[in-house]
Formats: sequence, structure tokens, C-alpha cells
Amino acid sequence: MRMRLLVLVIATAMILATTQSVAALPVGSFAAKGTIQYESGATCPYDWNLEMENLDQPQLEGQPWLSTTKFVPPAMDYYVGGQTVLDSDHIKVTITSPDGSYSGTNTMVASEAWDGTNVIINVVVYEVPVETETFTKSLPAGWNLVSLPLTPLDSSTIAVLGNATIAHDAVKQYNAATHQFEDATTMDPGVGYFVHVTTAGTWRYEGTAYDSINVSLSQGLNMVGWTNETGSALPGALSSIDGSYRYVAHWDASSQSYEVYLPGAPVVFNDFTTMDKGEGYFIAATSSCTLVYP
Repeated sequence: MRMRLLVLVIATAMILATTQSVAALPVGSFAAKGTIQYESGATCPYDWNLEMENLDQPQLEGQPWLSTTKFVPPAMDYYVGGQTVLDSDHIKVTITSPDGSYSGTNTMVASEAWDGTNVIINVVVYEVPVETETFTKSLPAGWNLVSLPLTPLDSSTIAVLGNATIAHDAVKQYNAATHQFEDATTMDPGVGYFVHVTTAGTWRYEGTAYDSINVSLSQGLNMVGWTNETGSALPGALSSIDGSYRYVAHWDASSQSYEVYLPGAPVVFNDFTTMDKGEGYFIAATSSCTLVYP
């Protein structure tokens, strides 16, 4: 009996000692750290974006507290400072990959996440679902000068042009450095492509909206694409290269001939006055410049 009592006393003392060894969460500044993992349990690459905020105290300065993930010995993946007013404050940590394709968040009560030195908040990240759109365009037989208003999920020409309603036997892009047409094996937004259609039909593909363009142009001819926007009025659509281009050429697939826009010319002399999604264009640059829109 005495032995059992002694064991109970010792066990109770050990529990009390352990409990008392964990310092209380200090109200005010604190440091948070934790692990960042994929759903599989694998550690994420470092230099991902981190945001931390106190959901109960939005008036605290500096929120959200920003940092990037990094190795924190011995086994943590981030370290960031924050503030509390009450130990019951809810602390939220959000992790996002640089390209936005992965994201994760975790919210903990500060006192419950406190280990005596730091607030420990581990985060699991998940792949962000991609919201896609579908683009369609009628392509007649012959050459068509097109561009991609959507960033495709698969940029290979087979995937972008490979629907059952059209057939083609050539895809060409223009090399502004060599002034030559070259076979294209991939297709990307911001670039114009000549597609030779052997069976007319409707071109259809899926992707995410390409809402802005930023393309370097060389002196001479450049074959470019346009954004996911129709009716971008000229000359305003090309204001970023105002004074640095001589003309813009558009291909009319129905007549298999070029149409031209001359900046500064009366409207009656121009064959077109807007830049439209899905269309490709030649821009004759008078010097190196950068096309930016919007």
C-alpha cells in the first residue's frame, strides 16, 4: 500500500513538474513556426509565400505578417513574428506557392498552439483547382493567322488544335531574329501562329484566361497574339508602343489576303480598327520595344 502511494506521489509530481515547465504564452509579441507539407506528407519547396494574421485583433499593425518559407532547424519550415492581445486569439497561417497552384491554411488558438517557446502551427497545402474556359473559333480551309486567348492546360499543337471538327497539316510561327517561318510544336499566348487548315470546322480548346500581354518586340516584323478581349480599339490598344511601329497587318482567312492598319491614317484608309481575341497580327516595329496591354 505504501509502495503504491509512493508511486502515485512520484507520478503526480512528475506531471506537475512537466506542466509547470511550460511557460505561459506572453501577451504581446510572439514567434510562430511549423511544418509545411503536401497532402502526401512530403515537405514543400522553400521560398513559398506566407501570411499570418490575428483574426480576433485586426487592428494590430503590420497585418498580415509576411514571410517566406525556409528551413528552421531542427525540423521546421517557417518562422515569423506576430502579436496577440489575449491568449485566446485565433492565429491563421496561409501558405501559397509562388505560382499560386498550391495553397493551404491552418488556424489555431494561440494558447493551444503554444509549446512554451513558440506558437506551433503546421500547414498542409493542396493543389488549387484550375478554373478553365472554352474558346471556339470558326476556321475556314486554307491559312489562318490565330493566337491563344487562353493559356492551354497542354501547350502542344496536337492538344491545342486536336479537336475532331478541324484538320490541319502545318503550324508556323515567325522568327523575328531570322525573318523566317518555323514549324511550331507548341502554342503559347502572346504569339501569332499560321495554321493551315485542310478541313474547315470549329477550333475548340480549354484553358485559363490570358488577360494581359507583355511581349518584347524586335525592330522589323513581329507576329504576335492578343489577350482574351474582343474589340480593343486602335490606336489605344497599342499605346505602349506608340511611335515605335509603322503598321499592323491582319490576315483575312476568307480572302486569304492581308489587311492593314496604319496609325495616324484616316479611318477610311484602314482595313480594321480593333484587336480581337483569337487573332494573330504582324506588327512592324521601327525599334525594339515592349508591347504591354492593358
